[in-house]
Amino acid sequence: MSLKKKATKGSIWTSLTRTGINVVDFLVYAYLARVLTLEEFGLAGFCFLFIEFANTLVNAGVNQNLVQRDKWEDRYAASTMTFVAGMGLVVVIGILGIGAPIAYYSYSELAAWVVASLAPITLVTSLQVVVSGKLLREFKNKQMGVAKFCATLISATTIVILAEIGYGLWALIIGKLVNAVIQYLLLIYVAKFKPYFHFNRDDNKELIRFCLPLFGMTVMNFLHRKASNLFTGIVLGPASFALLAAAHKGELVINQVTMSSINTMVVPSFSRVEDKTKLGGLYVKMVSITAIIVLPIFLGLAAIADPFITVAFGEKFAPSAEFMTISAFGMIPSVVAWFLPNLLIANGKTKEAFNLTLLNIVSSVFVAGATIWFGVKIMLISVVVSAFVLLPVRLWIVDRHIRISKTDLFKAIFPSIFASLSMFTFLILIKERLATYLSNDIFLLVGLVALGGVTFVLVLFLFFGKFAVATSKELISLLSKKAKK
Repeated sequence: MSLKKKATKGSIWTSLTRTGINVVDFLVYAYLARVLTLEEFGLAGFCFLFIEFANTLVNAGVNQNLVQRDKWEDRYAASTMTFVAGMGLVVVIGILGIGAPIAYYSYSELAAWVVASLAPITLVTSLQVVVSGKLLREFKNKQMGVAKFCATLISATTIVILAEIGYGLWALIIGKLVNAVIQYLLLIYVAKFKPYFHFNRDDNKELIRFCLPLFGMTVMNFLHRKASNLFTGIVLGPASFALLAAAHKGELVINQVTMSSINTMVVPSFSRVEDKTKLGGLYVKMVSITAIIVLPIFLGLAAIADPFITVAFGEKFAPSAEFMTISAFGMIPSVVAWFLPNLLIANGKTKEAFNLTLLNIVSSVFVAGATIWFGVKIMLISVVVSAFVLLPVRLWIVDRHIRISKTDLFKAIFPSIFASLSMFTFLILIKERLATYLSNDIFLLVGLVALGGVTFVLVLFLFFGKFAVATSKELISLLSKKAKK
């Protein structure tokens, strides 16, 4: 099977399984949003940020290193596992010694206990890293996805049962722990890999040399993605954090299914392209296909945020709708910039990828920290505007190493942007009128989704017929079993 087919098949399976995982996760999230108070819901989410951050530390660059190596060696994998597990243990001690006290003095004793209870997840995650790297390297996305989906189902069942019998907030904590352990055991099974520990100083030096720039980049990426939530929780408290988290939840689910699924295949596929001069053109094609899938979904979600939030989370989360609409527009520059760091990594430019990620501190952490004092709405608008302003700078940094035609890139994404904005405008104009005929929020939501889909397709084919036909053929070619090997 050709590299193109392997990458496409891998992305499809990753997307399918992530769809299942995120649907289950979203249903549990929506259930807990109704069961817990805003304060409890926000507190749980804020405490879990500590664990998410810890998980990024133990996973920084290790998968990419295992994937881009010329050949797989069990000895090297064992050295990597020893290295990562050691990091995991150190980070867990840091959570217990630093994270829990911060949660105690910033919030409450309950917050400290929640953070401490979640700490073992990081150690289990560190053990998963090498196994996941092996599966990604071998394009076994299907097996990995099925394992993670099964773990998610077991975890979701555990959470709902415990919540129903009165465990409240602790139902979520126990469910997260169950998910981490079950996922690790299933990944070991599908990878057919027997993990063991081995220490080698030279292997560790190679790991540090490759991963150190990615470590800083991963930390900054986390801060970039979570800055608005983090500052909201610190400055405005758990209730405001819960509202913003709900606004981001729908976008996060879509992102995991689309952008993140494609991103996992950037390093495995692009690192194996022999003629590096073709990377720029391949990148433009990937962005074009991603834009035509992602942009209408995000801008459609922005238009139907009101009924979506009410149906998904209940009336108490109604203020989240405005936050969701604002944040969705940040996807226009993101669809271009999202894959750039991994494009550089695939070309062995890890330090340059790190420098590129430094811009995220300006576009999110600094902006969010400076504007949260004026309210969540002002902060979100400022973050979106900064993403547009800094996009040309990001492209300039990459262009020094990988030539990307700005003209071709603009031509590739403009039809999707135009059609998506047209759809958004139409839905905003018709939403109130349609609501007079469809008083039920669920029926209104379904009607708007249907109208949005039809509008996007009509605009795309009416104004950009040649582009629409060519992109459709490209998608069919990627998905077709008869594609050339």
